[in-house]
Amino acid sequence: MSEALPRRAARAPDAQRRRGLRTAAALMLGFSVRPLSGWAADSGAPRRVVVLNWELTETLLALGVAPVGIPLPDWYRNTVAVPPLPRGVADVGLLYQPNFDVLLALKPDLLIVTPGHASLQTPLQRIAPTLTLGAYMSAPRPYAGLCDETATMARALGVPARATALIASTNNAIADTAASLHSRSGHLADSAPPRSVIVADVVDERHVRVYAAGSLFDEVLGRLGVINAANPPGAPMARWAANAMGTATVPLQRLLDVSHADLLLVGPLDPAVRVSLTASPLWRALPAARSRRVAVLPVIAPYGGLVSMQRFAEGAVAALAAIDAGGDGLG
Repeated sequence: MSEALPRRAARAPDAQRRRGLRTAAALMLGFSVRPLSGWAADSGAPRRVVVLNWELTETLLALGVAPVGIPLPDWYRNTVAVPPLPRGVADVGLLYQPNFDVLLALKPDLLIVTPGHASLQTPLQRIAPTLTLGAYMSAPRPYAGLCDETATMARALGVPARATALIASTNNAIADTAASLHSRSGHLADSAPPRSVIVADVVDERHVRVYAAGSLFDEVLGRLGVINAANPPGAPMARWAANAMGTATVPLQRLLDVSHADLLLVGPLDPAVRVSLTASPLWRALPAARSRRVAVLPVIAPYGGLVSMQRFAEGAVAALAAIDAGGDGLG
């Protein structure tokens, strides 16, 4: 989720921050609030949309609408990537410290925000109506929540049929990918157990962030018929305690507890970290590394939209094929 800010996004230049605070204070005291309810009927569907979140920007683009502004556009390009962000989208500042001068200049007719922007709702609503989305990222069943919020966004944009088509195409794409996986495994005996995996980010050479129950990746694995070894079926509880967003930070040695599972690492994997891992005796002792059952996925947003979930399904199956062919050199 975008709540995890890049370091360079954590600090605004002092002058910009002071200007933004002055503008926000003026907005607090100034105009009347323009709520979302009743607005579409008066103004028509919005077309000048600003999104204060990268994952929700993905959904906006997938619905065929380009934003006029988002925070740190290059960060979207580096961490979400697909659908591509058009050139010329304005940089509106930091996720939770947007530049109010820029927002005013853009003259948006809709601001899409997250629950994390609650403290800014009053000044933001004085610029344009707001639509709050993103609660799916910490929902117990995030995939259903993502589909519901995709439909909500599409209705606000006046394109509900696009959400219906996107949801259907995603469900079909994941089902087709699952069928291809099981077709490729058809040569195995019928009694062969389902594939087990761990999906994780590398935090450093000693820790990984594992995607467990409550994450979008976990739900997509289930639709693929692949077991998530972080929460084995039939077990009374998850193997490792996860947070509200379905992730658990796990010391590398704890992966010895899942010696049977293939390991899928979410890209990008920093070259320096790759070198550190391959030089680490602990890493080399892991059964997945020893038997070359490790693969690196493409850059995929773990809390992204339906396009990201299609890409994860395809990437996971391609990674398993790569492991079957000998892994990718991280052994």
